[in-house]
Amino acid sequence: MKITWLTQGGFLFENNGKRLVVDPYMSNAAEKQAGFKRLVPFPLTLAELRPDVLLCTHDHLDHLDPEAVPRIAAAYPDCIFAASAQAYRRLREWGIAATRLRIGEPAEWCGFSVLPVFAAHSDPEAIGLIVRAGGKRIYLSGDTLFDARITDNPALRNLDAILICINGRLGNMTWQQAVATVKALRPQTALPMHYGLFAANTEDPQPFIQQCHAAGMASWEMTVGKEFEL
Repeated sequence: MKITWLTQGGFLFENNGKRLVVDPYMSNAAEKQAGFKRLVPFPLTLAELRPDVLLCTHDHLDHLDPEAVPRIAAAYPDCIFAASAQAYRRLREWGIAATRLRIGEPAEWCGFSVLPVFAAHSDPEAIGLIVRAGGKRIYLSGDTLFDARITDNPALRNLDAILICINGRLGNMTWQQAVATVKALRPQTALPMHYGLFAANTEDPQPFIQQCHAAGMASWEMTVGKEFEL
């Protein structure tokens, strides 16, 4: 399975020619509505995105993009959309057919198995995701605070990788809490995300990476738009 970080909490997963996209924030909606100006552009054009499945973890501008998602739906009429409860309702308001994702209820599309899991965020219906394909299991935290319902979840233990928020603002755990989370869950690889897009909501990933190395886990700073394999 190939993985590409799309900035913030957005990712592209590719396996056997199929593409699963999560939380692509492509526009400048957050600047227009909340004053958060992008520091880096979205790394793919609409024509390059080519999603077979698009998932949204929660209903916030930088995860459920109100400008980009309708454009994606129009450009890719065969794309499958699924989202957490409030994001699902928003998709329906926009006229986009979608599936509602529920915690603990697995779903499968295009060779990807997805299990929604608990997230503690200001959208009370936010979720994280366990994505499984190509013999790999990856936990994408989405936006979440530090919470024992994450560290105590046996489904999140001993995964191949965790992609975890570290920015420590606006309903997200700090990098120190992210370290504590991955130490409890013990993945082979732990990668920091949800930083570097907005000046008022970012963090230095290096302390997190160094602490992961000290704890015996692989970790590095992902390059936006550059795919990698575990």
